[in-house]
Parts: sequence; structure tokens; C-alpha cells
Amino acid sequence: MLSAGGIVDHAFSTRLGGCSTGSVASLNMAFHTDDQEENVLENRCRFFKIFNCDHLEIVSAAQVHGSEIARVDQNNRSEGATPGSTTIRCDALLTTEPELVLTAYSADCMLIYIAVTDIPLIAIVHAGRRGTLQGIAEKVIRVITADYRVSPDRIMAVLSPSICKNCYTIKQEIAAEFSSAGWAGREYLEQGDEPDWHLDLAAINRAQLLNAELSSENLDQSELCTSCRSDLFYSYRRDRGKTGRMIGFIKLRSNRGENKLER
Repeated sequence: MLSAGGIVDHAFSTRLGGCSTGSVASLNMAFHTDDQEENVLENRCRFFKIFNCDHLEIVSAAQVHGSEIARVDQNNRSEGATPGSTTIRCDALLTTEPELVLTAYSADCMLIYIAVTDIPLIAIVHAGRRGTLQGIAEKVIRVITADYRVSPDRIMAVLSPSICKNCYTIKQEIAAEFSSAGWAGREYLEQGDEPDWHLDLAAINRAQLLNAELSSENLDQSELCTSCRSDLFYSYRRDRGKTGRMIGFIKLRSNRGENKLER
């Protein structure tokens, strides 16, 4: 959990408490699934109502499994809130606007919540296999520190539930890509039964954040695995692609104080 002086609201949904049925039962949050649009809208309404947020005013991107970052503001409010309204294509959203709800989707991939402790700045990152390989977590921190003159020790981050190393198997050619990128250590990549390897997305993203000079005291992560916990989460791997999506969000509170942003 982010504990930066109560400056943000953030959460990660489960699959419980919605109205969807079948392979996407019950709290499916994404339109790009085998679900009816009205179900997704109702599920979002139920979830965001808990946090006093309007589900029709959230901001989300079309996630492309890369490392692009989009800065968004009030002009982007409601993008992605309804079917066909998404215009942003990226895997990280950043804002300095209070009360703007940034969202991302997951069904095994990791979401990373980022907040600066003393200026109004937050980000949400979708770190799947390809984004992780491209170093998206470290890239976002480098952008924040360089463009907003922020010291890394003023940045806090939380890693969401994601697929664990034991559940996440990859083929030799993908393992070779991670090994070549510097992630050959057994804490990141380990050979399993031939021809499979096991990849630890959480460990790599955590290492990237530390490489970007975040303090370990300002870094937290969930130990829950989306694949192991079929009672709580959707899992693209476990369910062979026929599944729903969780949503994560982060929002700056408007009553966070009068500190000014320098850029």
C-alpha cells in the first residue's frame, strides 16, 4: 500500500462481486473480453462506487505491451471509460492532476502504482513480459526524476498481484532474450522441465525500480499470485486466454496540500 501521507487513493480489483457470467464471471472490468458491454459498465460502476469515483470519468489506455508513457490531464478525462473511447496507446499513464483516475488492466501482468511524496504526481504502469523486458518500470522513474526534478528518494511504488515465478513458464527463445538483457540470475529466471523456463516478473520489476534508485523502504509489493488464486483473480495463462480482467487505479486526492510542482 502507498502511504505517502494519504495523498492518493489506489486499489486493485478481484474477480468477485460482479454481474458477468461464464468464463468472465463475475467482476470483469474490460471490454476486450468475451463479455457484454453493459455487464462491464455495471461492474465498473459497482467497483468505483466504493471509492466515490465516477466510472464514466476514468482514464485508460489501449495497452500495447510496450514501454511508452503518456502524460494525461483533464482533457483526457473519460478516455477508455466507454467502448470505443480509447485513443491513447501506451502502457504507462502519468498525471499531475488531482482527482483524475488513472487505470490499467491485468490478468497476470503486473501493475505498478507510483506516487511522489511531496508534489502532485502519480503514475500507473502495466508491466507485462514485453514491457518488463523493455524496462518500463525503470523508464517511468527516469522520466519522473529527469522531467520533474524529483529525487528518487521522494518516489513510492507498489507492485500489484501478478503471476508468480512458479506459474509463469516461457520458452527457451524468450528466456534467452531476458538473459541477454541482464536477467539471467536464478532469482529472475530459472530453468524448469524441458523446454520451459520460469520467469519472475515481480523480481525483475522490483530490481528495475531499485536500479532507478528508489529506496527499498519506499517499495512494497503484493505476494498474491493471479494464477494460483483462482478464487480471487482472473489469469490469462491459467484460463488459456478465455478470462476476464482486473482493473487497477490510482488517483491524487485534491486535499493533499499546497505543495507546488516544479518542472
